[in-house]
Amino acid sequence: MQEIGIWVTPLLLLPGVALLVLSTSIRYGQIHEEVHRLLGEDYARAKGLAGHLIRRATLFRDALVCLYIAVSVLAFAALAGAATSIWMRGSYWVTLSLTGVAILFLLYGSAQLLRESRLSLDVIRGHMDEDGRFT
Repeated sequence: MQEIGIWVTPLLLLPGVALLVLSTSIRYGQIHEEVHRLLGEDYARAKGLAGHLIRRATLFRDALVCLYIAVSVLAFAALAGAATSIWMRGSYWVTLSLTGVAILFLLYGSAQLLRESRLSLDVIRGHMDEDGRFT
């Protein structure tokens, strides 16, 4: 009886991953806005920040790709699990294996978001002078 409903497990993980996709997409959009704002700055300041923004944008892009793959694999895991539970007994390993793969993508995407958060803090620190005031 337990293996009949195991295909629902990946569907339970989807809302959490979807929230990560949403928040990451919003933060990625903010990087684009910063780049457009940077176009109006003087060349010396823009050159210093451009490389930093590109690194952050790359991490966001990598995280989003991994999160999108995780969503796709979770959806496929539920579909494959439902289909195999109808035709084959003891086939819960399909759902569990695909869910495990999706979780690996989720972990890698989360690691990229952690790296971006550290870079973001570096920018904030870079905007402060020795007295702790924003420049």
